[in-house]
Amino acid sequence: MIFKLTKSDIKLAGIFFLISILIGSMDYADYSEEKKYLLFIDHINFILFCSVSVYVLVFVIFARYFPKGQFFKLFLYGVGFLFLMGIIEIQWQCLFRNCKGNLLSLSGIYYGFVMHIEGVGIFATFLLGKKLYDAQLHVTQIEKEKKESELLLLKSQIDPHFLFNNLNTIDSLIDSDPKAAKIYLNKLSTLYRYLISNKDFEVVPLEDELEFAKNYMYLIESRFGDAYLFEVKNEIKDTNDFLIPPGALQTLLENIVKHNHGNSSSPIKTNINITEDSIIVSNNINAKKKFVDSTGIGLTNLKARYKLLTDSDIEIQSNKNFIVKLPPLKQVA
Repeated sequence: MIFKLTKSDIKLAGIFFLISILIGSMDYADYSEEKKYLLFIDHINFILFCSVSVYVLVFVIFARYFPKGQFFKLFLYGVGFLFLMGIIEIQWQCLFRNCKGNLLSLSGIYYGFVMHIEGVGIFATFLLGKKLYDAQLHVTQIEKEKKESELLLLKSQIDPHFLFNNLNTIDSLIDSDPKAAKIYLNKLSTLYRYLISNKDFEVVPLEDELEFAKNYMYLIESRFGDAYLFEVKNEIKDTNDFLIPPGALQTLLENIVKHNHGNSSSPIKTNINITEDSIIVSNNINAKKKFVDSTGIGLTNLKARYKLLTDSDIEIQSNKNFIVKLPPLKQVA
């Protein structure tokens, strides 16, 4: 559950207090003429104390202990807080009334608790029920986006044009360089094996993704020669401590080849920089003059996948160089 105050929470509070005031105003006739003002004060007090108690109960106590499963502390602090607010409220109300008896006696404290919890309990129940409903909608939306993301991922990765082009390359290598053709075929099969075996995982070790990316770079370099050059700089000692969505680097590399024209005299140079803070993929820009049949699925899909995994967004810059900065996903021990 997400314990954050939202506009819809405030609207629910407004409706609750409006109905409570209307119901409470039915006792108008029970107040004498000289004490009609007490009805107004009672409404103000109810809204004030109920708002404070529900806010602290839901957005402080519940938010702190419920997600951690610390239900004993939740009960202990929740009841203790309500007892305290009940004492304060009854003392406050007695400023406007001539209360008799010891308000700090056991019966006085219990009366204050019961009086306070009546309104707070109803409001808190409605609000927590709404929060539970919001959480279910949030989970449903995430699952929907995840399924859509998975379908887009498979669509972008298992590209028939990509496979067709690579088979053509293998066909030409078989006659000219059988040994190179065999290596190329092994790299291609390793690449697809990786995609298929990791398609159901949200993240994989960065070390595995780097190995996959190097195989993908080999295929590009074998097909285009010096037209596309790649350099990987890794400043992390143990890349297995870091995670990344499977196929993330391949998506970026594919995007570079798809949108840029390189040749041996003016190659497209791609740098993959891996640090503790981010993974940066940058390349110089030489946009293809011909129309590129692209719907932007790759980057859009990658953004959606990261959105499900972390609060940090992918950063994209496009000036002289096209730069994509992926936020780090660290392994939790």
